[in-house]
Order: sequence, then C-alpha cells, then structure tokens
Amino acid sequence: MLSELNVKNLALIDALSISFGPGANIMTGETGAGKSILVGALGLLMGRRASADLVRAGADEARITALFNLESPALFSSLLEPMGVDISEEIVLSRVISAAGKTRAHVNGTPVTQSQLGALGEALLSISGQHDQQTLLKPASQLEYLDRFGQHPQLLADMRAAWQALAKTVEALRKLEEGLKDTEEKRDLYEFQLSEINKVKPKANEDDELLEEKARAKNSLKLSECLDSAMTHLGNEPGNVVEKLGLVKRSLERAAEIDARLAEAFATAEDCYHQLADLMVEMSRLSRDEGEDPDRIDWVDDRLNSLAKLKRKYGPALSDVIERGQRLTETLEQLDGAGLDLARLRRERDAALTTALNAADKLSKARRKAGGKLAAKLTESLRPLGFPKIEMKVEVASPSDESPDDDQAEIKRLTGRGFDQVNFLFSPNPGEGMKPLAKIASGGELSRVMLALKTVQDRPSDQLLVFDEIDTGLGGATAEAVAAKIAALAGRQQVIVITHLPQMAALAGQHFVVAKEADDKAGRTTTTITPLSENARVTELSRMLGGAAPSREAVALAEQLLSGRAI
Repeated sequence: MLSELNVKNLALIDALSISFGPGANIMTGETGAGKSILVGALGLLMGRRASADLVRAGADEARITALFNLESPALFSSLLEPMGVDISEEIVLSRVISAAGKTRAHVNGTPVTQSQLGALGEALLSISGQHDQQTLLKPASQLEYLDRFGQHPQLLADMRAAWQALAKTVEALRKLEEGLKDTEEKRDLYEFQLSEINKVKPKANEDDELLEEKARAKNSLKLSECLDSAMTHLGNEPGNVVEKLGLVKRSLERAAEIDARLAEAFATAEDCYHQLADLMVEMSRLSRDEGEDPDRIDWVDDRLNSLAKLKRKYGPALSDVIERGQRLTETLEQLDGAGLDLARLRRERDAALTTALNAADKLSKARRKAGGKLAAKLTESLRPLGFPKIEMKVEVASPSDESPDDDQAEIKRLTGRGFDQVNFLFSPNPGEGMKPLAKIASGGELSRVMLALKTVQDRPSDQLLVFDEIDTGLGGATAEAVAAKIAALAGRQQVIVITHLPQMAALAGQHFVVAKEADDKAGRTTTTITPLSENARVTELSRMLGGAAPSREAVALAEQLLSGRAI
C-alpha cells in the first residue's frame, strides 16, 4: 500500500505531500488541473523515462519519494536482495531528476539502477490508463496476466531454473565448439610447426655455446702452437721444468729426513710438482681437442643454420622457439582431449533440454487449464460493463505443436517462461467472430478488459492499482457497473481512481481535488492536491454534476450518490 507520496519541483508542482489510505483514493478536478502530473510522478517511480523539462522552472532538481507499507514483504525478496536492500515492511522509493536531465534512484536509501527501480516499481504499482492499456495488446503481457491468474509460481520457478541450466550448458558448448572450430582448422599447421621444432630439438643456450665453439675453431692452429710451446718448456726438453722440480723435490725430501724443519719446504715442492704434472696432462688434452676436425666444424655450421631458421620463424630468441614448441604440444594435447569434453557437454545439453521441455510442457498444460477458467471469468465480469453478448477465449499456442525436427529448433523456441504464446481473443458483439484484442478492441473497451482482468485476480495484493480516467466515454448503467467493479477491487487492495464521472467519484474512500492556483504577483502557476471533507465532497460532486454553479437538484443528487456509495 502506498502510504505517502512527496513530490517537489515536478512540472507545476512546487511541493506536495499526500497521505493515502487503504481502499479507494479518488482524484477529481477540472480538465488541465494537473492530474496527469500525479500519474507521471508515479510512473517515474516505475522507471519510466525522465527528462529535464519535467523539472519546475527555476529549480535545480525534481524529487519524487514514495513510502509503501507491505503486508507480505517476503514476496518482494527476489527484487530487493539483488539490490542489497534488506526486506522489511516499509519500502521507500525515490527518484531525482536534475535540471541537466540526469537521474538518480534509491530504494530505502540504497542507490539502484533505473531498471532495478522499474522492476520494483512495477511490482508495487500498476497504472491503467489510455496509454498504459496498450501493453495489454502485447502477447508477453497477456502471458503474464494468465500466469498471474493461474497461480502456478512453482511451475514458473522450475521453468526458469531449467532454462537457466540449459542456457548455461548451451553457452559452454557454443564456446567450446567455436574454439575447436578455430583450432581444428589450424591443426595441420600446428603439427607441421611442432615437427619442425622437434626435428631439430633445440636446447637452451645451445646457439651461444656453438658460436663460442666456432670462434675457438677459427683460432685452433694458433692455440695449438701456444700449447705445444708451453708443454715443451714444461716437460719435453732436457732439463725441463718438471724434471728439475722433481730433482728439487727429491733433494728436499732427503733434507727433511735429516732436519724436520725442512718438511714444510718439501711439502710445498711436492705440491708444485703435482700441479705442474696435472697442468701437463690438461694441456696435452686441450692440444688434442683443439686439433683441426673439419667434420666437427661442418657439423657446428649446419647446426647453427638449423637453429637460425627456427629462430627466424618462431623466435627471435632460441628460448622463444623452445617455448613455442611447448605451447604447440599443449594445444595439440588439448585438442586431442577436447573431443571428450565436447561429447560430455552435448550429453549435458541434451539432458538439460529434456528437463526444460518437460518443465515447459507441465507449465503449458497448467496454462491451458487456467486459460479456460480465465476466459470464463472475464466473460462473466465484462458482461455488466457494456458487453452483454461478449465472447472471450484465452488461446495458448505451443510451438511444440509444430513438431520441430531438431534440438536447435527446440532450444530457440524455449525461453525462461516456457514455449507458450498467449493470445486473448475477443468478440464484443454477436456475429463478429473472435479476433485478437489488438485487431478490434477500442481504447474504452481495453480499459474495461483491463479492469476485468484486475477484478478476476481474486486475492489480496500489496500492489497499488491506479485507474487513470478509464471511465472516459462511459455513462449510465455501464458507468455504475465500472464503479462497482472498482469498489470490489478496493475492498481487497489499494486503488487510486482519477475520474470525471460523479458515479466513480462517489466511491467510499478518500477524495482529493486537484487544482491549479495562479500567483499573479510571482507569475507562477502551481498544482495543488487537497483532501476533502464529507461536506466538501458534496460540493465537488455537485460541480461535477452541474458545473461551477450547481443547482439544488445537482446538490441533492450529489448527496444521494454519496449516501449510496457502497456500490
């Protein structure tokens, strides 16, 4: 229930605070007084488009705030929890429009997106007017009305969960198939590149080591000469260094046996002797290794050329070539294993599709059953509203009736709400034949169909219903019947009725008058909304019946309407 509405700097409204009550809240006033501004303010809380020209001239921003008191707050949990708003019996919606055209929205003080505000606003508010009734012509709206009447929330929840699971699996399968398609087309190229790398089998830093070896080979003759000269002086000539050091060592050894003080000198000579002997062996080895080996030099050149080709194609560095080979190996291994993932995902997709189709089928059967009941109730409800010979049918058409021949066709037909398409068929007069509402219903007829739809929802609701001049063009018994329907609605939920009909304005409940006041000195016009006392209601109904100067008869009729307002 909407308890309080505060509007500031919106169009002709300067500052306005209205307290609404349960049941019926009637709004009347002269044409052009600003009743549409109130509807517009409520529409902004439903996420409707806002623009800078809605801000009152001279103001920085317009602000609309509404306080709702809920009897069943848990019903709104699915909307509040994603916003990070705690579930409570009070919900405050606010919308701010700046003079620059920017908007902000809050729920219980928490910033929310316009779409989030709209979803919650549409759950808390329903506006039925000449423009709003056009939504009734949309198949999606008709499906929503049927589901609301059918009261099968668990079937809808099962359908939504099954569809989400199916959509998740289909998306995973799509990504894998696209990835496989791209890589499978390149498999031959990947295998060729890997074979090139594996044929050479490069090792880390191998190119640098081979270049060093090649550089040494260029100076191998000079190096051999140096080594030969060193070995000659060390050990190959008579009286060479090693031989002489051996004599020194033996002499010191005998001396140390005589005088222990020479033991250290002997040890030093012995170490030097062995080190020089080891040096001779090492130089001899190096001299043999550095000998010219044409085959080895040719092999080094060939190897460097092979590594250079790989670096040009997959480098620039040899480490890049090695890394490329590792990646190619991993990619090809993944391709080999992807077939198993593909088969698994296809099985999961098929199972999810079966579950979703079963859920959609159960939902479809429930809708067909509810459709027959809804059509009967609508027919009964509409007959006193100026359609004595009306015929209605709620058609539930399932694409599954068309026997799709493949899984992709089945998936395309499914949505989170199943696979049904709903169409309200309507024949207001005998002999016209039943046709969709969109083809034959006028604005006034749509207003009454919308009212009938609201009344057949035979259960209390926290949703506020706003009827914006749906009685336009009606009179007599039909107007009284419409008033009676709204009175019945007001008995179980809150309604706001904007009307020009005295019969409607006489409904039991609070009555507000919308008026425009001009301030000649300030050069400003302001819209006001004033609650009426019982006596003031007589005056307002008299005006509606007889004009600005109502007759005694108009006053008497107004009193009579109010005294019998239990309709």
